[in-house]
Amino acid sequence: MCWPLQHSPPWVVCSLDTSKLLDMPVGKVIANTCPSQGVMAITLTMDQFLTQFPEISSTAVGASFNKGLMTAMIELGAFFGAMNCGWIADKFSRKWSLFIASIIFIVGSVLQTAAVNFEMLIIARLIGGFGVGMCACLAPMYISEIAPPEIRGTLLVIQELSIVTGIVIAFYITYATRHIQSHWSWRGPFLIQMFPALCLCVGVVFLPYSPRWLCGQDRDEESLKTLSRLRGVPETDSRVQQEWYEIRSEVAYRREIEQEKYPHLQDGTVSSTIKLQANNWADTWRGRNWRRTQVGVGLMFFQQVNSPFLF
Repeated sequence: MCWPLQHSPPWVVCSLDTSKLLDMPVGKVIANTCPSQGVMAITLTMDQFLTQFPEISSTAVGASFNKGLMTAMIELGAFFGAMNCGWIADKFSRKWSLFIASIIFIVGSVLQTAAVNFEMLIIARLIGGFGVGMCACLAPMYISEIAPPEIRGTLLVIQELSIVTGIVIAFYITYATRHIQSHWSWRGPFLIQMFPALCLCVGVVFLPYSPRWLCGQDRDEESLKTLSRLRGVPETDSRVQQEWYEIRSEVAYRREIEQEKYPHLQDGTVSSTIKLQANNWADTWRGRNWRRTQVGVGLMFFQQVNSPFLF
């Protein structure tokens, strides 16, 4: 199935007004960083922190394991957050999924700030990590779906740059608070990391829905209006019309393929939804798709494996 395209001039996206996109609170999405990774580097050496959590002090039995477990909990939570953000984004939309992810991260940050024992800190970091994993996937997804092609790559690079910048800022904040002679030397950084998430929560309210998600919900007219507003040109503009038709065509094609491959999982029940998501994940490794998946996984794997050697 394919929607007919209008006869229009060659697609020159740079002629569209992209300034409106940069004026929107999309910066809140880009600025949502992961400060938790920068916080722990110095926190683990603070005497006040070690006093509160003796399980990771050098004299404790199994201190190395406990320290590694506590540090890795946020990554484990991020894994589960990233694995589940797909169906959440499809069900609740990209913008409100970002809101949910931010709330989860704030809850994790509050629990980390208020932690009174090792077990509470572990659970808090797991919860916070879930929000981090969701944001790490949702932010580039949302940006790529609303951004014009000529600045899409730039916005995604800025998003990645913001993550690294957030980690560096968090590192120096914790470096500065290490001299505080109270438990706020480590609770303070955990508290401060909530503010970027709070900014994201507020900014998301003003963000538009993704035109692609709207088409997936059969809200085609609203999708056209949103796309027109994002591009800063009238709905009748041939270039907006062409992009809109392409989005609808892609959504319809994917829906037909899904219905053809998994006709028994289209009843909308919870069980069918879970099985459908599992099959969609499995499809990334089936046939020739595994080559593309291997490239993406390999790049991220070796980037993470090499990063410890850079410090």
